[in-house]
Amino acid sequence: MITEPFHLFDCCLVSNGAIAVIVTSADRATGMRQPAVHVLGWAQTHPGYRWERGSDFGIVSGAAVSGPEALKMAGLSIGDVDVAEIYDCFTFTTLISLEDYGFCGKGEGGEFVASGALGPGGSLPVNTGGGQLSSYYMWGMTPLSEAIIQARGQGGERQIPKHDVVLSSGNGGTLMHHSTLILSPHAHS
Repeated sequence: MITEPFHLFDCCLVSNGAIAVIVTSADRATGMRQPAVHVLGWAQTHPGYRWERGSDFGIVSGAAVSGPEALKMAGLSIGDVDVAEIYDCFTFTTLISLEDYGFCGKGEGGEFVASGALGPGGSLPVNTGGGQLSSYYMWGMTPLSEAIIQARGQGGERQIPKHDVVLSSGNGGTLMHHSTLILSPHAHS
């Protein structure tokens, strides 16, 4: 037990390392050594919850705002997402994000995860590289890195066959900030 209700494996371990992402125009990306990954939509929010009785802090994350906005920009819906790379500093963060994105109903995250939907062959592959809880924690770059790997089709044994729409999330400041990217190997149509 670390702190009620979190046990050791409910919390990610901070890692040291580096990840680089190069952002350029689609035209310039064509013909580069690595396949281009296109940003179809993005959004961020800063809920700024008050830590007081009656607040939504810990009940609703910024995914409830940034998710729909990023999908709207992309011209897509949550049902179009093939792969989700969720910021998972704690197991709870994954559950609340899945619910707030709309992959399952509010309060149904545990049941959704227990159903096997997130695993290999499931209806919504999540954190295909192990995420921050089971792989490495690069301060928000872990989900983005794996989203790019999946969108490029470079995941090797963990590659998801259908990876046309990949959602990547970021979270920080004790649920005070949230970002969503909608990525694809295909340019915006």
